[in-house]
Amino acid sequence: MGDMVGRLALVGLIAACSIATAAPTAGAEQRAAEATTGPPQSTFGAALAYSLAHPGVVPAGTNDVDCVPTPAHPEPVVLVHGFLENSYANWAGLAPALKAEGYCVFALDYGAPPGEPFKARGPIPDAAGELAAFVDTVLAETGAERVSIVGHSKGGAVPRWYVRFLGGADKTSRIVGLAPANYPSLGPPSVAQDAVLAELNAGSDTVEGVSYTVVATRYDQMIIPYTASFLTGPGAQNILLQDVCPANTADHVSIPYDPVAEQLVLAALDPAGARPVVC
Repeated sequence: MGDMVGRLALVGLIAACSIATAAPTAGAEQRAAEATTGPPQSTFGAALAYSLAHPGVVPAGTNDVDCVPTPAHPEPVVLVHGFLENSYANWAGLAPALKAEGYCVFALDYGAPPGEPFKARGPIPDAAGELAAFVDTVLAETGAERVSIVGHSKGGAVPRWYVRFLGGADKTSRIVGLAPANYPSLGPPSVAQDAVLAELNAGSDTVEGVSYTVVATRYDQMIIPYTASFLTGPGAQNILLQDVCPANTADHVSIPYDPVAEQLVLAALDPAGARPVVC
């Protein structure tokens, strides 16, 4: 029921909002949100509802400026939420799970003024600029040389722009996309975004030196067809949830909270330590 509430809210807002709304800088918003940490959640709907009642909340386990990366996990993980989402609604399940695995975890809020819950409304290049500033802050605070980035939906395309056009390839080792918006999709279409994706994918949709993992679902109601999430360039691995666990029913908004997707994210972040997936 919780995910159904979240799904209906997201679909309605996509119909009502413009993707070209101007975005503020990430740093000021993130600093304003640091003081409020919410509890872990198990569904997108519950997390979205909590974020509406608690503007500025961030996921448990994130944005600890005193976190020191360990030899086992030397790269901080930066989480990038999707269109009309926010860091808490998107990552209130995965963020604390990553923290429990020993990662330094940082969650970015971008693409809307502080206090507004429905974010990521600006163009992908603008969002990538905010991500670039955020990553620089994370590297400065942790002393790490590179980060790993996990993004959902539009948040899967934003880091790809960052590594291709904004110097992020030297600061990013891997990008993990959950139902990422990597190619034009029928739901929802956007002429402006399609043009950006065409530029992003021209020549090759990957950048040398960065590894890419895509986790998609057959039941995606936003990325249509779901294969629009897949990448074709060198260094890309495409995984369909239903190829791993045929009975899996995760959709576009629930995939960040799906236990199988979580296991696949952990495996992508640490291939050497990957454990067998439990359906």
